[in-house]
Amino acid sequence: MEEDFPTNCKCVLSDKPGAGFCAVMVLDLDEFEYLCTVGGSKWERHAYTLTMYNAHDEPVERHMASRHAFAAVGGKVYYEFTGNELVFVEFDPADPEPIHGMIDIPDGVPMWSSCLVESCGELFQVVIFDGHNVHKVAEVAVYRMDFSTPAWCKVDRIGDRATAYIFLNHFATNENFVRIIDLEKETQEVQRPFKDFVESLRPPFWMLPTAE
Repeated sequence: MEEDFPTNCKCVLSDKPGAGFCAVMVLDLDEFEYLCTVGGSKWERHAYTLTMYNAHDEPVERHMASRHAFAAVGGKVYYEFTGNELVFVEFDPADPEPIHGMIDIPDGVPMWSSCLVESCGELFQVVIFDGHNVHKVAEVAVYRMDFSTPAWCKVDRIGDRATAYIFLNHFATNENFVRIIDLEKETQEVQRPFKDFVESLRPPFWMLPTAE
């Protein structure tokens, strides 16, 4: 990268590394998004913000990287905009400028917190319903995106393989709770494998593989 790498960032591949075209998307949480094709030699920088409306129906600009749920399927990067809107970023090898679009979902999913997951070329949404105890999950539901409708369809697993979902406690990350939920058995398990770990000086950055 021609300049210092962003201190706070997210990173996602638009497709499988072996696909005909795959872009590495680095989302600077403070300002810009960076794009580079797999095998490319130069990063392109793009600024993109979302217009949202507050309780007084006033427009508020939000940086797209602040959206918490990101996943990539078939060359497009998806993220949640609202409960019934899904935004995507599409990449064209013939055009360096990414295309942004939105998918309206008629039936929004009531949710407390959620994330997007890609599995076997399909897009899933995991919704976590919390009870009165912040250390206990009341219910976990999984939905698969049917792009032909479009709509979220409730399923009992993530793809054809995954029946377990693992996530960090999002209420108190310094407690280092890792929660493992078995979707098939409908069981929960809490572990603290990082209890004695010293906090990193900077946020972690995931290095992605270049081959399958």
